[in-house]
Formats: sequence, structure tokens, C-alpha cells
Amino acid sequence: MKKSILILWVLSLITFNGCGAIKGLMTYGTDPSLDTISKVHALPRMNSVGFEWKKIEDHRIHGVNIYRGNASQDTQSFKRIGTVGNRYATHFVDTHVNADSTYRYTFSTFAFGKESRRSEPIEIRTHPAFSAVSFVKAYKVAPSVVKLLWKPHANSSVNTYIVERSVDGSEWKFVSQVQGQLMAEYIDTFVRSGHTYSYRIIAQSYDKIRAYRSQATKITL
Repeated sequence: MKKSILILWVLSLITFNGCGAIKGLMTYGTDPSLDTISKVHALPRMNSVGFEWKKIEDHRIHGVNIYRGNASQDTQSFKRIGTVGNRYATHFVDTHVNADSTYRYTFSTFAFGKESRRSEPIEIRTHPAFSAVSFVKAYKVAPSVVKLLWKPHANSSVNTYIVERSVDGSEWKFVSQVQGQLMAEYIDTFVRSGHTYSYRIIAQSYDKIRAYRSQATKITL
């Protein structure tokens, strides 16, 4: 009875409907007799990578482990980033990636604390981030007021502009964010004469993907 309860408890840790993520809950031994996944189709985006494979036919298998590493790492140093706890599921999405970056992935199947040999690694590069806002300019419109204007971003998925500022060459800090793709100005009233202010704009999409930073514009009051 105790052994059966233990097995059910372990299965409850690793079973999911569809896609899921487990990090560090299980340590697997190797069972070379388990079929591994030989072909995986990958679909990279800026901030995610989707994977698809054929349905697993081996009824012994409970699911799939997904491992990820950097391009410079060997496969044994990859970290497990997710587990699909259903052998009928054929998809997984890695949402913890950065734009314009290269990653390597490998996959294994598992059953009762054992996993297959890992598949041959596949190398994926995520899509580049949005291009930067192409024009930004700061104007003095009153003794203690700076008006910042920029060109609206051409990508229709952009809905936010993040304004950063540097005072007298100090570190860049967040100032404000402006909502709306076509809203292209910011009024800064927290400025004083005798100082130099630099500004830059970062466009951001609905799903929080940030474009590259714009070139800085500078003004001395």
C-alpha cells in the first residue's frame, strides 16, 4: 500500500494536461530502451519558441522532457526547462527566451523515473526585436519645460512608448510611458536650468516585446 501511494504521488508531480513546466522536481536515470523523439519542428518568434513532434506510440512512455542550453554549452550541461506530462501531447512552447538570441534544445521521453537518451540537439535563433523609433527630438518650450517628439513606430502591434532620461550624463532612468501607437509626444516638467537632459524612446508591443532603444536626443537648459 505504501509503495502504491508513493508511485501515485510521484505521478501527480509529473502529470499535466498538454504543456507544462517542471524545474528540478525529478532526477531521471537512463533507460536506453525508451524511444526518444527523433524529429522536432521548431517555430521561433521574438519572445518564444514553439515545438511540435509526432505522437508517441510507445505505451510505456508518460511524457517528454525538454532541455535547453546556450550555443556554447555541451548537451550534458543543458537544464531541463519543461515537462509535457502526457504522451498524446505533441506541442511545447518556451516563453523564457530573448529576442535575437541563439539557443540549443534537446528532448527525451520518460517513464517511472527513467528517461530515454536525449535527442540530437537542435539550434534555434529567435527573431530580432522591433526596429527602433527612427526619430526623436527634444525641444525647450518654456524655461522649465521640455517637449519630446518622436515618429510613431510603423509596427501596428506597438501600443506603448517607454521614455528614459539621463541628467548631466548620469545613468538612464525610466521617466514615463505613453500609451497608443500614434501618441508621439511627452512633456517633461521636472527639469531645471543649468542641466543637460538626454532622452531616448523604447517602443513596446501589446505582448510586452520591446524594440531596440532609439538614438538619444540631448538638450541643455
